[in-house]
Amino acid sequence: MSGFGDAPLRQDEESISMRGKSGEVLARILFEKDKVIFREGQDGTDTFVVESGKIGVYKTVEGKPVRLATLEKGAMFGEMAAITGERRTATTIALEPTVVCRISRTTMQQKIGTCDPFVRALLAILINNLSRVNERYATTAKAAEKMLADLKASAQATKEPSPAPAAPAKTDAKPT
Repeated sequence: MSGFGDAPLRQDEESISMRGKSGEVLARILFEKDKVIFREGQDGTDTFVVESGKIGVYKTVEGKPVRLATLEKGAMFGEMAAITGERRTATTIALEPTVVCRISRTTMQQKIGTCDPFVRALLAILINNLSRVNERYATTAKAAEKMLADLKASAQATKEPSPAPAAPAKTDAKPT
């Protein structure tokens, strides 16, 4: 994953329209291995469902990617930003050739709009909770990674032989 988050988003992937339930048009998109679906900080528009393959979900902490999850067939992602209208909170990358079904923000908003107000409020609470958990997980994972690196360095230092103490210098002077 060199250049994580640096390359511009390219949508040269194969896109096929297909009909979903009740006449909705959904897009099926093929992403090659290592292709970015969306980046942390981008405007959130669409939601995706993994049809085949695997997606890695990453959050940037102190300039480095921390994997939050690996998503497989049937998993939905991108829904938080599509529902709230906020920016993406993570970067998603195809870990292998992957087919996703794209659901437009308009479709998501229409579906949520038909829900009971209690269900809409519950969704907002769950999204907020998930966002906070992701933040904590990413921060904790980064701290754990640093502690592990420090522990390895410490263990390596104790394995290396320490230099032999220097012999006292001989002098010709007699003690008085």
